[in-house]
Amino acid sequence: MPFPLFVLTSSAIAVATIGGVLACADRRPLAIIVAFLGATALLIVHGPIYFDYYADDAFITLRYSTHLAQGLGPDWNSEGHVEGYTTFLWMGVLAGFAKLGFDIVDVSRYLGFASLLATFGAVYLIWNLWSRERPDSGIASPALLGVVFLGLALVDGVAFWGFSGMETPLFMALVTFSAYRYVLERRSHGVPWSAVALAATAMTRPEGLIVVAVTGAFVLFDAATASDRRQAVLWAASWGAVFIGLYGSYFLWRYTYYDYLLPNTYYAKVGLNLDALDRGLRYVTTSGLQYHLGILFVGSALLLAEPRWRRDATYIIMLTGAMLAAVVLEGGDSHGRFIVPIMPLLLITGLAGYTTLLRRASLPRAHFAMISASALVFGGLSLLPASYDPLVPLGSRAIEQRRALGTWLNEHTPADYVIADFAIGAVAYYANDRDFLDLLGLNDVVIAHTEIPDMGRGVVGHEKYNADYVYDEVRPEIIVVGQSRPEPLTADELQRAIRETSLFSASYVLLTDPRLWERYEARALRVADRWIHFMQRRDTLGDLQASGLR
Repeated sequence: MPFPLFVLTSSAIAVATIGGVLACADRRPLAIIVAFLGATALLIVHGPIYFDYYADDAFITLRYSTHLAQGLGPDWNSEGHVEGYTTFLWMGVLAGFAKLGFDIVDVSRYLGFASLLATFGAVYLIWNLWSRERPDSGIASPALLGVVFLGLALVDGVAFWGFSGMETPLFMALVTFSAYRYVLERRSHGVPWSAVALAATAMTRPEGLIVVAVTGAFVLFDAATASDRRQAVLWAASWGAVFIGLYGSYFLWRYTYYDYLLPNTYYAKVGLNLDALDRGLRYVTTSGLQYHLGILFVGSALLLAEPRWRRDATYIIMLTGAMLAAVVLEGGDSHGRFIVPIMPLLLITGLAGYTTLLRRASLPRAHFAMISASALVFGGLSLLPASYDPLVPLGSRAIEQRRALGTWLNEHTPADYVIADFAIGAVAYYANDRDFLDLLGLNDVVIAHTEIPDMGRGVVGHEKYNADYVYDEVRPEIIVVGQSRPEPLTADELQRAIRETSLFSASYVLLTDPRLWERYEARALRVADRWIHFMQRRDTLGDLQASGLR
């Protein structure tokens, strides 16, 4: 879908949805249904119709899921243990579907969509809780819920990652639901389901432990300040026992299996130095302006003036602030990937804060509606330009080409071959029966733990390398190089192209190393109307003879 048509379609859906919600305002259940259906329609337009994006990194988790389903364990290759995924729960769920014979590429997109809808459900639960406590407040209006739903659907990262095969939408749903369960349980001290939800959150992404830490601190504070301290302490103890029992069992398994406290991807991506912190801060600043984080935090702070919701707002502000601080350390990613999970909480709390401010101003109904509608229009339209990304179609075409390459390698290379690549996802998933060396170290312990100069100055996840390890120890039979090209290149042409077009320091260092050109022969494989180049170790040249190969 062309970007102008996307903007027109999205705007029409948003306006129609808000109009429908306002028209049904006196029939609350119907207004909620209209808000949900309108936002869902906008999500579908924004995600699979406009972006139509599937992430290469998603195939990394899918490879682990496939190996687990095949009885090989949650491992990257046939030998050795490496935790190159950061989402145990997502990986395990997909492994279950793979075991049942489903195409987990399709399943991952359906589950992502279901997780987006579940996020809407969690947002509704928070809104409904606050609405029941103050039915005479502006928060109780279904229009607020509709605006939050539409705001989520308009955030580019929600739609971009929601259908990408990644765990992001599941993590977002669990973070939002966990927060809801805690703010509910602090009122009643019922069954500590928030501890169960938080264990699932932490098993979905390591950042979930930040949510656990913040929530745990509030649980302890609640216990220390409660009027019935004995009951509060017992509930806090049961909360901690449930979480430790669930997450602790998982952690003990993964630590004994993989030998490291953190996933391998942490060691490959994160550098705790000033350069890395500067990169992370720039990412958060840019995304903060793009997603109006400052405005939403101010709105959340306004809710502190309401005694009924002061503790809830304090908790959500602390939770989202802590997760943003972690994003600074991680260095960020494209389309707000690490910020998207906190957007539901910030939107519902921030917009609720502004709603209470307008209500306290005692504006006439017409003025109140005009100000609210204007804010929605300008706020929503300001989110749309972030969705313009001309590189997305190129990435989709690259996935298809690497799928074809992986299938070809699986069918034509000997079973004992080790294949090395930089963009390791799709090609490794479709060449599932071959061992792969991840040249960037996400799925390799040695490269991930290699110290390199200037860590933090490059692109996150594309900095680590170890040329001696690659060329003198592993010695892969095939090394995939560069992007596809319209014509096959000679060795000299390929060398020159690599020097001129290498975007990352890791690929430049590895592909300009003299050992590559001394020990390997340049080859090209025709895939549709393009040519993909790889280097084959000279002593194995006789192994590959197939049509379309030069």
